[in-house]
Amino acid sequence: MAAHIPAIPIHRTDRPAGKRPLFPAIAAIAACALVLGTAAQLFGPFRIPWAEDHGLRLETLAASKGIETADIRGVREILESGSHLVLDARPMEEFDKGHLPGAIPFPFATHIDSFDEMSAMLGPSQPVLVYCSGRRCDDALMLGAFLRAQGTEKVVLFTGGTGAWVEAGLPLQ
Repeated sequence: MAAHIPAIPIHRTDRPAGKRPLFPAIAAIAACALVLGTAAQLFGPFRIPWAEDHGLRLETLAASKGIETADIRGVREILESGSHLVLDARPMEEFDKGHLPGAIPFPFATHIDSFDEMSAMLGPSQPVLVYCSGRRCDDALMLGAFLRAQGTEKVVLFTGGTGAWVEAGLPLQ
């Protein structure tokens, strides 16, 4: 007669039946995130550059939107002449901590809601200077593009923002 062979267990005995290892689930989630993130990058309206020279990023984007840029010297000339309406695109909390002399708060985060009240000061021929905290902040660029779309003809972007202003030893209000 044939010898009896014991059955081989199908599941591991060191964990309860029905429990799956955690690693494959995490790997599947990561793979899905990678696929969805890449699809959003390729087909979405707001793309993040994979490789970019951040030194000229704001200048390049501003030029593509018809917005002039200014450095500290140019901003000082604008402020001294009083020729431009100066708009701070940062959140109110940051504006309250210090802003460029004569600036008016116009946070990009609430630009749609506050545009009606700001529109009395804005007009097609009123030049505007916009800024935010620095080169990594896009709020001023986006606010400038919005103002151009609303009909403001001359928008100037201070690419260095308050960071460059303070670094140059100039006072905030």
